[in-house]
Amino acid sequence: MKQELLAGIVIGVIGLSLLFLPIGKLWAFTEKWKTKNGDQPSKGYAMLMRVLGTVFSVVGAALIVCGL
Repeated sequence: MKQELLAGIVIGVIGLSLLFLPIGKLWAFTEKWKTKNGDQPSKGYAMLMRVLGTVFSVVGAALIVCGL
């Protein structure tokens, strides 16, 4: 019971951070070094981070509900 609740909180925080952190700063911190010119993140990257944030938030909420 505690494991699901803790996992839900951790995954939910990760998901919310992916949703609400500025995509440009997140990209610059994690992915900029992999590019040749390093201008800005692509639209696909931004969309992927928003989708992953949504999925992580939903899974985190489900785990919290199951843990209660």
